[in-house]
Amino acid sequence: MRTYLVTHNAGKAAELKAILAGGPLKLVIPRKLPNVAEDADTYAGNALLKAQALAAALRRRHVSAAVLADDSGLEVDALDGEPGVLSARFGGAELDWPARRALLLGELRGVPPYRRSARFVCNLALLQPDHEPIVATGEVRGYILEGERGSGGFGYDSLFLYPPLGRSFAALTQREKNEVSHRRRAADALLAMLKPT
Repeated sequence: MRTYLVTHNAGKAAELKAILAGGPLKLVIPRKLPNVAEDADTYAGNALLKAQALAAALRRRHVSAAVLADDSGLEVDALDGEPGVLSARFGGAELDWPARRALLLGELRGVPPYRRSARFVCNLALLQPDHEPIVATGEVRGYILEGERGSGGFGYDSLFLYPPLGRSFAALTQREKNEVSHRRRAADALLAMLKPT
């Protein structure tokens, strides 16, 4: 099924293309995406907003295709679930990712390792013509490190320790991360809910 992917994040696009390769969703990256105010208070709400905006733009061009959108974030228990849905705008939209990671580490200064539990959450929203929307969730639990480790990944990956492998997401290979990540778990849940068309 030809499926347009809604994301401005090249890292997310690469992960989803790898995770969904060989499956029923044949991902297409649009050349232009509509601007969407991601102002919902849930990941699912934001994913649906993005998917609906692109689906509407495609309909105006008389294109009938599925649309897949991702919204995801990091929730830190010691920060009452922050940054959460504001993960990509934590500290303000003007911050770059190194500054955003530094801000998060500053917020956790003095918090002992055993109290630095966190989870990555991903919601995927799939819109298909003449079908009800499908929204799937995936999460993975870990801990926030006291400093960055690893040079791969993106976003908060270098701060997120994945205990079963004893390394940060940024220190995993792309294949290792794609086998265990919140995005993988959301994709698996989505595919399990997908009805044949």
